[in-house]
Parts: sequence; structure tokens; C-alpha cells
Amino acid sequence: MAAILSVSSLNELAKQLLEANLSGVSVSGEVRSLVKAASGHWYFTLKDAGAEVRCAFFRGQALRCKTVFANGDAVVVTGSVSLYAPRGDYQLIVSRIELSGDGQLAVLFEALKKKLLAEGLFDAARKRPLPVLPRHIVVISSAAGAAIFDVIAVLARRLPQARITLFATAVQGDSAAGELTSAVQRITAESGFDVALIVRGGGSMSDLWAFNDEALVRAIHRCPIPVVSGVGHEIDFTLCDFVADVRAATPTAAAELATAVTSLDMQQQVMQCHARLIDVMQNKMNAFGQRLDQATSRLQPMSLPAGHRQRLALELRLARAIRRQGQTRAAPLAALVQRLARVSPVRWLQSNQSWLEGMRTRLQTAYTEQLRQHRRRLDKLSQSLPPDRARDSLIPLQQTLRQIQQNLNRAMLQRQQIQNHRLTTAQNVLHALSPQRVLERGYSVVESAQGVITQSVDLTAALSQSPAPIALTLHFADGKIGINATKRI
Repeated sequence: MAAILSVSSLNELAKQLLEANLSGVSVSGEVRSLVKAASGHWYFTLKDAGAEVRCAFFRGQALRCKTVFANGDAVVVTGSVSLYAPRGDYQLIVSRIELSGDGQLAVLFEALKKKLLAEGLFDAARKRPLPVLPRHIVVISSAAGAAIFDVIAVLARRLPQARITLFATAVQGDSAAGELTSAVQRITAESGFDVALIVRGGGSMSDLWAFNDEALVRAIHRCPIPVVSGVGHEIDFTLCDFVADVRAATPTAAAELATAVTSLDMQQQVMQCHARLIDVMQNKMNAFGQRLDQATSRLQPMSLPAGHRQRLALELRLARAIRRQGQTRAAPLAALVQRLARVSPVRWLQSNQSWLEGMRTRLQTAYTEQLRQHRRRLDKLSQSLPPDRARDSLIPLQQTLRQIQQNLNRAMLQRQQIQNHRLTTAQNVLHALSPQRVLERGYSVVESAQGVITQSVDLTAALSQSPAPIALTLHFADGKIGINATKRI
């Protein structure tokens, strides 16, 4: 006859069997009925679609837990199955808790981040400054995403003379990390690129997970040129952001950071240099004129040697000396004017205009062809499938077509805005350089019967040669007035 067990003995035996055979198991489920007791112990229920189990997370383990979780979170718990003998209830004694899904990715993210940080890949000392005026920018992104259109629009608006090369890759999915890594590795010191932009729009952590790939991070670390990371939105962070030389909050911000000095800034600097050159040359001319007047006033008849030949020789020597000095002073100014002409943004715009138009045409042609291909596929499916099934199958294609059409419309609108901005800038420059604007700043034009007088020497000579007053016309911003000049003051 089998031994008769007491309830206590049965529960104790069941406890021993459970603890001996179900130790160190991992169970996934959803957290329910979470209670944090005053003693420091945590109690909750782990539930899935068909069952649930009670869990106990004792104070010692709970204090060391770094995972933050709450009711409704999907988690993976590791522990041992035990039985509470007084009530005969079995429970899972938890030793470790990890979030599943994106939560698990967050754990992997922190572990890899800690590893790479210890190796020095994120050190601020190794980060390089961005070039002030990049001439060739490489962009690593999807060719069909909205981010690439935003980046190209910003670059074309801020620095149209810069050349843009796109390395098209997948930015989401199993192949994305490998394609991104290969694109970065294509950048060499001999490729002629000045700065690289790696960009993508926003998404969840799983959507952006390709940008946390260890091989990609190490490839960016070895990249020979500065890298700007513009992945996701402002609240999104990836390991690419930490290893890149500059982190941008969005793809648009990445394009703006890569073009800190815009074409308009360069135009303003050239105009300022041109104005300073004009001032310097005018001051030099005035100084030379004053010195000539002083030299002429000292050449009185009583101080000259006797004879017309000696006087003529002295005047010729003086004129040659003044001419040589003027040429010597003008040579550095002429060299500076030539240097400014070589770096003029107007010259860059003219030389790269055909390339920009070609890129716009290629992009428009590519998307038009893509739209035609989708429409042909749509027609074939419509003919080969039954009406009901065809209607259901064509919905994704119709959505894709609508998205492509929206992208094309947005690209054309952005192109029109860029052209309007360039036209407005050109109008402002022409208005600023017009003679009327010069008169409005307080200047005037002096005109005689022989033409416009630009130097005081010409007016002084005319006054000394004419016994009668000279009729002059003064042109101002609001009109003109005639005067008679009699002598030099």
C-alpha cells in the first residue's frame, strides 16, 4: 500500500521536484498586476494569450535591475520555478528581466555603445571640423525617400556650386547595414569628396537599427573625410551619431551644417571686398592728386632755372616720377582684384549651372520612368486577375504611385522656389549696385560741357585755363542743379 502523504509533505515534495527540474528557465510574456511592496519585493503576473504565471522579484535582485518596465510591457524573465508550500501555489522566482522587441534592442544598443566607447571610437578629440566651403559632397541615403529630396533642395539653395554625389542604399531591413557599410568604405582619400552626409528620416528603434551596426560604426570611424550623421528626428539617437564628426538633428539640419557658408554669404563678402578696394583706390588717387597739386604749387617761375628747355625737362621728370609711383602702388591692387575674380561665386555658378540642370533632368527622368513602370505593372495585373482580386492587389501599387507623384510634385515645387530665390537675390544685387543707389547714399556726379569730372585735378586744370566761370551740372538722387565755378578753394 502506497504511503499516505500529508498536504505539507505533498507540497514540499512538489517544491523539490519543481526547483530541481525547472531552474534557470527564460519565459516571455506581458507584465500584469505589478505590485512593488514596501519590503522592496516586486510581485507581478506574466501573461500570454493562453495562460499566466505568478512571478516574484525579490528585493536583492530588484535593486540590481537596470531595466525599467511597467504593466503592459513585453518582457523576457529568467528565473527558477518554485512552490509556495503553505498555499500550494507555484510561482516563478525571477533573477533577471529584459524588455523584448525594441526593449531588447535598447539593451543591445547600450552594450555595444559601452564597448565602442571604451575603445575610444566616440572620443571628441578625434572629431574633425567640417570644411568651410565644400566643393564635392557625397550623400549616403535611400534614393526614394523624402530625406534625399530635402537634402538636395537645401544644398542647391545654400551652395548651388557644390557638386553632389548620391550613394543609394537601403536604409531599413536586413540588407541595409551591409549596403551602408559598403557605401562608406567606397569613400577614399583619392575620391575627391570633401564631406559625407549619411541621412535617413525618422522611425522606431527597429527601423533605425541598421545605423547601430558595429561594422558601419567602425567604417565611419575609418572614413578619411568628415562625416555628418542626420538620422531620424531630434529625439532619435544611433551609434552613427556618436561616431560621426558632427551629429545633426534631422537630414535637413545635416545639409545646413555641411554648408555653413552659403553662396549668398560669399557674394556679400566679395561685394564688401570690392567696396573696400574702391575706397582704397580712391584714397590713393586723392593722395596722388594732392601731392601733384603741392608739387605744382612749388614750381614758381622764380625758383626754376632760366630757360624754357630746363623748365620743360623738370616738368617731364616730375610727371614720370608720379606715373611710376602710381603704377607701383596699383600693381598689388590689380593682383588682389584678379584673385577675387578667380574665387567669385558668380564664376562658380556659371561653370556648374549645366551640371545642376543635368542632375535635375536625370532625377525627373528616373522618377518619370519609375512611374511608367508601375503603371504598366498595374495594367498587366488588371488584365490578368479577376475583378475582385485585382482590386485588392492593386491597392498597394496605387498607394506607391500616389507617393511617387507626391514626391515629383514636391521636387518640382522646391526647384521652383530655388529659382525664385536666385532671381530675387540677383535683383537685390543689381539694385544695390545701381548708380541711383550710390546717389541715394549721399554721393553726387559733377558734369561739365566736356563730360563727367571724376578727379579734382581735371577741374583745377580747367579753372586755371579758363578766364570765365565754368558751367557745371551737379546730379543728385532727386534731380540736378547747374552752378558756375570760378576758382579752386
